[in-house]
Amino acid sequence: MIRAKRAELRQALLEAAPWLDATEFGPRSVTAGTCDRCEAAPRLLPTCGPTTFEALCRDCAEDEGDDAWCDGHLDDGRSAREWAATLPERWADAVVLWWVATGEIRAEGSLIDGPAPLGEDLGPAVRAALGGD
Repeated sequence: MIRAKRAELRQALLEAAPWLDATEFGPRSVTAGTCDRCEAAPRLLPTCGPTTFEALCRDCAEDEGDDAWCDGHLDDGRSAREWAATLPERWADAVVLWWVATGEIRAEGSLIDGPAPLGEDLGPAVRAALGGD
């Protein structure tokens, strides 16, 4: 994807999903890739607990609960899980598209494969930036 198209996609994504701009949690706070626990969903929340997980998806963070954060950061972990719980159902699409738009991943591969068209629910500006209708 050329640089101008990536910039257009970033702008469209931020308009459709402003939560992508968060830096404490979300795709800007972790290295692009899959969840360290399930290895299927995109990473979303950085952790610091006694587990070996560096970053978890929303569901795995909820499953791990306080165990994914050290005793000194339990409040941070709770805030992260509360934040993630407010995300839309197709949050993973937005995360993957964000990483495509920032050049962290290529627009192909396992993170992009899924049962529904990527970005389907993110609006016309995102579809246009992706080259759709």
